Amino acid sequence: MFFGLFGKKDFRHYQNQGAKHLAAERYADARVDFQEALRLCPAEASHDAAAIRQGLDQAGNKLGELNLEEGEHALRAGEAQKAYDHFCLAADLATDPAIKTRAHTAAAKLEQPESQAAAAKLEQPESPAAAAKPAAAPAGAGNYKPHGGGSCTTCKGHGDHHHEEPAPMEMSMSEEDQFFLMIQPLPGDLPGRYAELGPNFAKAYLMIHDGNDRDAFPILQEMLLSCENDIVLYEVALIMFRAGQIHESETLLNRALALNPQNAAVYMALVQLFAGGGRYPQAIATVQKMLELDILPDQAQFMLGELHETIGDIDRAMELWTKSLESPSMAKAAAERLIPILNRQGRRDDVKYLSKKYLKGCC
Repeated sequence: MFFGLFGKKDFRHYQNQGAKHLAAERYADARVDFQEALRLCPAEASHDAAAIRQGLDQAGNKLGELNLEEGEHALRAGEAQKAYDHFCLAADLATDPAIKTRAHTAAAKLEQPESQAAAAKLEQPESPAAAAKPAAAPAGAGNYKPHGGGSCTTCKGHGDHHHEEPAPMEMSMSEEDQFFLMIQPLPGDLPGRYAELGPNFAKAYLMIHDGNDRDAFPILQEMLLSCENDIVLYEVALIMFRAGQIHESETLLNRALALNPQNAAVYMALVQLFAGGGRYPQAIATVQKMLELDILPDQAQFMLGELHETIGDIDRAMELWTKSLESPSMAKAAAERLIPILNRQGRRDDVKYLSKKYLKGCC
């Protein structure tokens, strides 16, 4: 992973916990951890933020699907209010358009009292006995109203109820599975290359992400004695960085880059090392090199905007972030950076446009 804070519980800690919970199907716990990881993620770590958002979306979509199932079950049981709550929660939690559409459609049917009996009939399996008489409408169908009189399709009326998540499901993960899961967010071909480094490296990697640099360090050192590898050099560099040995860390990162000039993780680490030390010209030069080599170009362009903002070159930052609006993966983040600046400049029409196009609500 990329540089974070010195403490053990930096954004990487919560990102890894979220990944573990996601694999264990503990989606509510995963969502909480990914949210905390995103909160702690440094502004310059845009690639990490994108990976965290991906995990957050996966957890939200799984919770959305579960709430859809619970809503359909409640509807079959004649509990219209409970079904509506679940459908609205599914719409809030999911980011997948298909899940949101299903949730909105199901909730909209329940907002129309005359349609509830028909909806219940469609949901309930018909037995021979039931076929002989009309299906019963859900309880309270005649006077059913959504919470607060609001509509799920406008994200109102369901913020005042408490939803209890299912009890976490315990699931034991092998170290091999944990390692595989943790390396998936890495950029480019790195997940495959990490996986090829063998069980000793995997063991060290898990130690690192449990905060145990001390025991991981000799394993990685021994690997370097037999053969230098850019990934191993990179991981040792991160250990050095966390130990406060910045010069040694930089030297190792440059050695890694000499071995593999295409390693995106090394470039990102160097950018953060330079920026963290106030060496902004070097950080900018490193990001520009990434752009020249077409290494994570979307993230690099966004980061370049952040660096220019930091040194006070707001016009250049805005120019770069405006270009980032053309990138689907970075458009929302770019809009979030542009809007406060445009607000200060009194450009209300531009703010409204960006807010409407890139910062849509949950519906």
